[in-house]
Amino acid sequence: MNKKDYKKLILDGLLKKYNSRYVKNVTTNRRIILKPIEVYKDYVRNNANILEKQGVNEAVSELRGMGFITADYLKFSEDIEKIYLSEEKLSAIYEYLKDEYGVIPQSTISKYVQEIVKKYICTGEIAKKYCEDIMIQIEDPRCLLVPEKIEANLKMFSFLEKNKENLYVREVSVLVYGDSKWFENNNYEEVCTFLRIASGISKEEGERNDAVLSFFYVTPAEQEIFIKGNWSIEWEQYALDTSKLQGGIAIASGDIRSIKSISVNAESVMTIENKTSFQRLKDEKSAMMYLGGFANRYQIEFLKKVVLDNPKAKYMHFGDIDIGGFLIHKQLCRETSKNFELYCMGIQQLCDMRFEHCLRALTDTDLIRLESLIEDSSYSEVLKYMKEHNVKLEQEIVSYYLGQKNSV
Repeated sequence: MNKKDYKKLILDGLLKKYNSRYVKNVTTNRRIILKPIEVYKDYVRNNANILEKQGVNEAVSELRGMGFITADYLKFSEDIEKIYLSEEKLSAIYEYLKDEYGVIPQSTISKYVQEIVKKYICTGEIAKKYCEDIMIQIEDPRCLLVPEKIEANLKMFSFLEKNKENLYVREVSVLVYGDSKWFENNNYEEVCTFLRIASGISKEEGERNDAVLSFFYVTPAEQEIFIKGNWSIEWEQYALDTSKLQGGIAIASGDIRSIKSISVNAESVMTIENKTSFQRLKDEKSAMMYLGGFANRYQIEFLKKVVLDNPKAKYMHFGDIDIGGFLIHKQLCRETSKNFELYCMGIQQLCDMRFEHCLRALTDTDLIRLESLIEDSSYSEVLKYMKEHNVKLEQEIVSYYLGQKNSV
């Protein structure tokens, strides 16, 4: 490390201690001290690199000459014992760091961030929580705050909390930042993660982090509801009969809210976790809907309408026989306020000799998550079997044989 680097390291170390004392509002006459081993860890060792040690000494000598620091030396030696900050020179030190290294003083950054917080703290509950979190970080000198990023996040939180219009991600980005790709390229994951924390919307395993945006009427792209079987769906001036469509049909999320009525012309409604199984199954007794994992806001909205219009229908869910599959079922029942029966997701399938070669061992994560569900009466029997025999099963092999019209 050269002399110039050591000068910056010395000043950074002293200023960090100064800022730490300042934010804690500590009143003391003690000086800000930095030991040379905090700059070069081997400084006092006999085997210290002479060039590195000399670099520290020269940096200290120059900073002393500039009046930024003072120093104590060991008796009869050129070795430095302690380095002291000249607090009366703070303005000059900050100016030097800015000119020489392009460093903006922490105090200046903190002041700027406080002004940003003041501007946005009353724009919404999520923005307020983010501002409170930032204020805590300001108090910690170890946190490196980036004002531009903080303001960009707050702009998005403020917009999302007020938004009631169905929008796509890139539309939101251009409305907030004037650039259709800025959101995705800069703070997308950070915003989505904080939205979950602030809103209390947990992320289920297998669920995309950005699924939380749907609660703020924002989608990455048009969401579609995939259905097949015997459905009759009516809008104001149009009716859809899906009974003749062998492969099913997709309904855009934008058309969900304008549906007037949904009729299930079958004994049951079946939600299906994976697309292959959805495509494979053909059952005239069931009106089917593809989920693709955890049900999103539009799927839940559609299913609530189905339940409202068809209260006497039987409701079933078909998914993987693993922890994720059961958690999807649990979320489905909770969000729709309807009890969906588990379809082909039990011990019988785990014991079926046709599926034996497809059984997989539980992972450590599976075992941890299993404990959270094993006492739930809806899953306890099958989960205890899975734990005892260390097995789980994907639904695609089950649906394959169901599609062959074999008994499962």
